[in-house]
Amino acid sequence: MNLTTVMACATCRQALTEHPDGKRIIYRHPVTEDRHDAIPVNGHDLQQVFNRCHTCTTAEPVWNYRTSHLQIGDLTTGVVATYNDRWHVCYRCAQFIEADDSDALTAHSATAMLWPPSSAEYAILRTLHRGIVLGREGRTLLTTTGWPPARLTADMLPKIRDRFTGLLHSPADLPGPINDREQRRALAGQLDLAPMYWINDEFTDMVNEVSHDQPPVKITDELVPSPTGLLAWPTPVGTDRQLAAASWTPHDDGWQFIGYRSIGTALDDDLMPLLRHEIGWLAPIHAEHITRRTPLHGRHPLGPLITTWLLIKQQMAEAVPAKIRKSTTRSYARTRRAAPDVRIVRIRPSNATPTSPRTPTPGSHGRTRPDHRFWVSGHERQQAYGPGRSLRRTIDIQPFLKGDENLPIKLSTTVRVLGSRSTKEAQRSADE
Repeated sequence: MNLTTVMACATCRQALTEHPDGKRIIYRHPVTEDRHDAIPVNGHDLQQVFNRCHTCTTAEPVWNYRTSHLQIGDLTTGVVATYNDRWHVCYRCAQFIEADDSDALTAHSATAMLWPPSSAEYAILRTLHRGIVLGREGRTLLTTTGWPPARLTADMLPKIRDRFTGLLHSPADLPGPINDREQRRALAGQLDLAPMYWINDEFTDMVNEVSHDQPPVKITDELVPSPTGLLAWPTPVGTDRQLAAASWTPHDDGWQFIGYRSIGTALDDDLMPLLRHEIGWLAPIHAEHITRRTPLHGRHPLGPLITTWLLIKQQMAEAVPAKIRKSTTRSYARTRRAAPDVRIVRIRPSNATPTSPRTPTPGSHGRTRPDHRFWVSGHERQQAYGPGRSLRRTIDIQPFLKGDENLPIKLSTTVRVLGSRSTKEAQRSADE
């Protein structure tokens, strides 16, 4: 399930708030008595969607606060304004709410709106903010925030994992598909013991090059590199370049997959340490339960993960232990935890010399060696076994890249050459 969809009103292009109603989701405007009904559509299909903090209106929201319905009445006119019970709040305003400081929240918001303390608007805002601060019932992390990506490195993975498992243990709610408390505790426990994989830059480039055209792959136990795991790329991958990491945990009939975007520096300097401690580096953007032998192609939201697994399975990559900071290993030792298992996955070095297309030989019917690599679709094969190899069983042959490893890769009608690393890049990879 995609967790990044912003629903907006087709009439006013304002981001809407979600309200569970049994198995349904109802979408409303922030002020419930707007002059028109909400017409929810995917915000990605609209231009200039207004998706800003409901309190200061200046920054993208990070938290969705829940309150009772709030009403403010004007004693002179008798007009009563009815507000929502969901409030999308930016990270700065959330700090005021968590500190129970409604006055600071009002002062910050009114300054942004250019409303002086003596104005009627300021008085209404102060009353409304007191209602939000005093009447809040909980909050949910919004996964629709357009964070700039962060660069993830191998030695960061233990802390990245710990921050996310800390978020799973926290009282804050997460999107519905991953919010069940018992499942969150189980997920955190599994990830705490999971091996972590970091894909180096050259391998990430290859994944981005070939993932889009990757044929459907049946997800099997043989393809998955470990029963549980967390895998991260240094920069986002995929068609929309959003997927920065993915985790998988086993279930009876398959796996629970979660895809994440990375959270880069987007806040004022005083807020970033708080955000790193409270949320960390990862925000879930896709959650899906996938049963065994389900076919996934490269354009699926988790396609780059499957492509990465395929290339590892094809022995085009090797995994080497990452050097972990001493401060990290000491921290784990103090809490009597096993040292984190982090592996750097990189393209396997090749000592072969480049090959050139072969000249047709007599009797070869004009066939030559391919001048590029290309995907070969998966298929089933009847394998002989048993006494005298008289029995047959069906086995899966997964998609694979065919051709000499020194050749360029042909994607559809385009041939793209993966450039060799510079000496500096090669040294950086070795140091990592």
